[in-house]
Amino acid sequence: MSHTFKLKNGAVAVFDPDSAVLSITTPHGDVQNSTLGRAESRLLDLLLMEPGVTKSRDEIIDYTWNDRVVASGSLNQTVFSLRNILNDSRDHEILMTVPRRGYCFNRNCIVDAAADVPTPLEETAQPPVPDAGQLPPPGSDEPPTPSGKTGKTIGITKAQLIAYIVTLAVVAFTVFQFDFDAPKIEVSSVDKNGLVIHAVGNDLAEARALMELSAKQSEQLPPSLKGQVWINLYKANYSVSCIRPDLSTANLQLNSSERDLALMIRQCLEVTL
Repeated sequence: MSHTFKLKNGAVAVFDPDSAVLSITTPHGDVQNSTLGRAESRLLDLLLMEPGVTKSRDEIIDYTWNDRVVASGSLNQTVFSLRNILNDSRDHEILMTVPRRGYCFNRNCIVDAAADVPTPLEETAQPPVPDAGQLPPPGSDEPPTPSGKTGKTIGITKAQLIAYIVTLAVVAFTVFQFDFDAPKIEVSSVDKNGLVIHAVGNDLAEARALMELSAKQSEQLPPSLKGQVWINLYKANYSVSCIRPDLSTANLQLNSSERDLALMIRQCLEVTL
């Protein structure tokens, strides 16, 4: 069974796990085919089986390498390689990192293959043929009656928008509340004029300490910066995940000694074109 999903530049990708072939159709109708390596192919196949469902590192390693013993950095390297292939290496909006849990494929990128694959240029260049039933009588000054497809298209767009918003809310809630196999965590939150910061810790004291640090550093940020941010400190690394006002998402993982939290929050929430 092949999987179809949309990339951030508007291209549509079709992945066949049986042949490991990834076919990308650009917005201009050009088709690019490539064969993924075994690890990248197995990882993408697993995440696409259940888009939006978080897969733990152990689960991914067992499936990707068939219980073979691999180096600890093999998964990180495979994720890095696959993100580069999907042009997702900057903000990780497609192959998402779930802090302290694993990875998941953004379900909002999944599309209907028949509806969303761009049409080749040869086809799009042809003008539409008017429907004889829509033309006005000869000599009439009345404009042609619009096709009923317009109303249908608007209805689909609204439904997709509603589903997109609801899905994001469910994903965010599920990630932090309903992973029963994960260790118990605590979340401390603060709302600073539309910038909502959620700090994640092993206990409430740890979560509150991280929240207070994040809130203090966020005072350096411009007041126009809005959105929701989840911050977690694991060993020497900060993990920052965010949902922007336009409902796009981003994930960052950086060493705590390299950047301050204010800069990481700003980078996560600001959309880079």
